[in-house]
Amino acid sequence: MKRRGSRGRSGISTIYASLLFLLLVFSILILLFSTVFSHNYAVQEQMRIEHERSQERIILSKLELDETMTYLSRVYINNTGTITVKIRAIYLTNTTMTTLICDPSTYMETLIEPSESLIIRLPDNPKIVFEPHPNARPFDAKLTAATERGVKTTEYVGPLIFGPPKPRWKYDPNRFYIGPLMLQFNAFWYRKTSQNGVLDPNDPWHPGWTIPKGFGYCAWNITVMNIDDRNITINRYSSFTAVPVDSPSNELSWYLEPTDQTNYTQLLPSNQTVDILYIWSAPKMFPDEGGQNSAAKMTLPECRCMVFLTFYGRFHEHDGTTTTYAQTIPFEAAITVE
Repeated sequence: MKRRGSRGRSGISTIYASLLFLLLVFSILILLFSTVFSHNYAVQEQMRIEHERSQERIILSKLELDETMTYLSRVYINNTGTITVKIRAIYLTNTTMTTLICDPSTYMETLIEPSESLIIRLPDNPKIVFEPHPNARPFDAKLTAATERGVKTTEYVGPLIFGPPKPRWKYDPNRFYIGPLMLQFNAFWYRKTSQNGVLDPNDPWHPGWTIPKGFGYCAWNITVMNIDDRNITINRYSSFTAVPVDSPSNELSWYLEPTDQTNYTQLLPSNQTVDILYIWSAPKMFPDEGGQNSAAKMTLPECRCMVFLTFYGRFHEHDGTTTTYAQTIPFEAAITVE
């Protein structure tokens, strides 16, 4: 009897072990099936999102200032894709940092249907200042809009506000017209200066198309004519920038030597030709700003450089008011450092 009882218990234990094994196998199979299903679903969902992303395309078309011409006010965005998009972020990037301006979807409807456009009102708090300052020139800044799916579009602030520059009159190889200013290429010079910006009396003006490497502290002189019917005043943030063709990140800038030593500005009268002098390594500082003004030094190696002139200032309107003036003008030819 004892033997038969032991055999019975042994048979039951074997059945329990088999059931436990089967349960374990089924659990593993269910887990594997669930994992594969979840993976396939995630892959399909990602493929769907990527497919929708591929149909998205947005363009920043315009940027408006407020009535004081001081703060960024409205952004215009066009949906040129084939799917509805939702704008979730507006960023501003300058030479030192990227700042999130806002998520406009938190205070307005930002869905844009295909082939439609949207005007986004930027927040009043904090207001985004447009006026230039020494550490963030606004026309070096870029504005970026991003959709909910992560598609982005970026454009420089200057063209968004004032539009792309356009020549105004018939082409002349010795003159270049963009907006209100006409450059004269046959009057373009450089000259030695001391570190404190004094022109070297023993060094004459040299033609500006070639300059020796290691020339040292120097000034640049360009000749322009204001062909607008309004006077223009440019300020100390206006600059002359040489950008090496093979290494653009090594750009070198010279800033305006103001003719008005009280306000650090220069007047460009309507229909008059004037010389503009660039000397300083940073915008010239007022005495109460506590800094040391230093001339810029030619430190580039042998290279070819594109040249860009950036102007900041004000138009003097005929009714006595002023409006913001700012633009970047590229030279048509490069200078050579040799």
